Amino acid sequence: MSSASVNDAPTWQRLLDAMREEGIGWSYFGKFLADVATVPCVRARMDMHSFVTGFVGVSGREVLGAHRCCTCEEVVEKVCGKGNFTGLAGKVAIVTGASNGLGLENARCLMKYGCHVVWAVRSLGKAEAALKGLEAREGKFHGKATILRIELSDLTTIKPFVEAFLALNLPLHYLICNAGIMAPTEWIPSPQGFELMFATNNLSHFLLTELLMPRMEETAKIAEVRIVVLSSVAGACCRSVDPDMLPCPREKYHEFAEYGVTKALDCLHAQHLQRQLEGKNIVACAVHPGIIGTGLGQGNQGLTSFLYGGAVMSIFRKSVEKGAATTLHCALSPEVAGQVRGGASFFFNCAPQAPLNAMSPGLGADVAERCYARMLELARPYM
Repeated sequence: MSSASVNDAPTWQRLLDAMREEGIGWSYFGKFLADVATVPCVRARMDMHSFVTGFVGVSGREVLGAHRCCTCEEVVEKVCGKGNFTGLAGKVAIVTGASNGLGLENARCLMKYGCHVVWAVRSLGKAEAALKGLEAREGKFHGKATILRIELSDLTTIKPFVEAFLALNLPLHYLICNAGIMAPTEWIPSPQGFELMFATNNLSHFLLTELLMPRMEETAKIAEVRIVVLSSVAGACCRSVDPDMLPCPREKYHEFAEYGVTKALDCLHAQHLQRQLEGKNIVACAVHPGIIGTGLGQGNQGLTSFLYGGAVMSIFRKSVEKGAATTLHCALSPEVAGQVRGGASFFFNCAPQAPLNAMSPGLGADVAERCYARMLELARPYM
């Protein structure tokens, strides 16, 4: 049903639809809790303690956070100065998934203030239409957009993307690993036979980062470089990550537990990168943008109804403009470099936060090293 038809529906119909949506969501949540309590392969990755402490520890603090109402554009204004639309001139960013949602908002704000943004997208046509839509609303941007194709679920597309980027002979100041998928209800293989979430959320961005590292190290000789990886509260809900279980086999798949693993891996990857890059003028960190209805998880009706459709979860939800803020805060704000070098690795509400459970640096340094080694082993044939 379109938004127009929903708004035109009688009040009783809208109320009935809302109640139905709430019911679908809570039914899914009840089944999820039962799985967490009783299914061994789920409990190994996400148990009741890790779920409660992770969700309350992140989303609870997020709701009460001082910068919850800050928008993405306000972050850039603070760094560049309001109206200084050439403040990021000469800077170059790659944003994966730039044609919609958080990635589109990141690209918009960066280009508005003069940054050259390379849109790393699956559909060139969709990206071109999105760019035309932005320009129709806001006029010509001070920063350039270059649209290049990448299919993050397919590792064979990563190296051609990197080769196309390198052919532009540009520096790379900001790598924003934004794109991802959430909790397909069934185990789905990637083109290379890996579990789809792991391939899309983790292995592709791992390979992309490795292949772009020489260009980032070259850029870092003259300007600071930032790598920002989008994680999630789901990663904080994850109890443990087993490197020997990467990627998840079909028989042990549970959509939300495995999503939590991929998001914990995002944070562990950022932590490993920061240790690896110490002293190289490159800063890496992970962010939780918030609970935002961008179409993420659209193949899982129960989960999307619970997160995005019901009234109870509405206190945790953010707009796209606010959800995109922490990503650009971590990419642009001067104070972030010192915070990360001081040990911070996980940010939300435009501030460093304690990563919990499987994402905790104290518990995860060895695990992060082993996960890095495992992903390098899997990605090596595509380098």
